[in-house]
Amino acid sequence: NRLMSMGIGFVDAHLLASAQLSKTLLWTSDKKLKVSAIELKVAYM
Repeated sequence: NRLMSMGIGFVDAHLLASAQLSKTLLWTSDKKLKVSAIELKVAYM
């Protein structure tokens, strides 16, 4: 539920969910996706 209120798309929400479930980090240049990944602690910095 929290993912959909972050202003990101359906595919981005699934990428974040997959990163959380598989305990991997997400590397992106998309600003909204990066902010969301940082908030969810799955961002590769």
